[in-house]
Amino acid sequence: MAPVPSESAANPAAAAYPARVGVLTAPVAGFLAWLVPGLGHLYIGQRVRGCVFLVAITVTFWTGVAIGGVQGTVDPHERTLWFLAQLCTGGNTLAAYALHGAVAPDRTAGDPPAFVAHWLSADVGVHYTGVAGLLNLLVILDVLGRADTPLPIRRRRDHPPGVP
Repeated sequence: MAPVPSESAANPAAAAYPARVGVLTAPVAGFLAWLVPGLGHLYIGQRVRGCVFLVAITVTFWTGVAIGGVQGTVDPHERTLWFLAQLCTGGNTLAAYALHGAVAPDRTAGDPPAFVAHWLSADVGVHYTGVAGLLNLLVILDVLGRADTPLPIRRRRDHPPGVP
């Protein structure tokens, strides 16, 4: 019985794609992508994509909080479905909710509710933060799909002359 050749001997192209280390690469990358948008892509080695997602989703989320105010934007009791969408940004929503609790006015039984924001700006802020959360849901699904795909090894001979 002949020995079975290694994968790199049977398929020379397989040598250009190193196998990922560990069985938990996809779940860890997915959790990191939920915790901080783009961090999962940074974890699997896709730096540019991770930085673009980090900046775009984080700026969109915190712009929504700035427009609508933290009291009117991140509120699980008044806007439950939007809060579930916002929760997809993970750490951003947890930080905003902590800020929501920190700046909540101490209301006694007879006090009127505190002024939060103009109704239109509060709705725009909620929509910004909700869209940021749903975008991050797509980023999480993307990193789960890419986590087990091997990355090509870049070699000097793969680039044309004059390109680093």
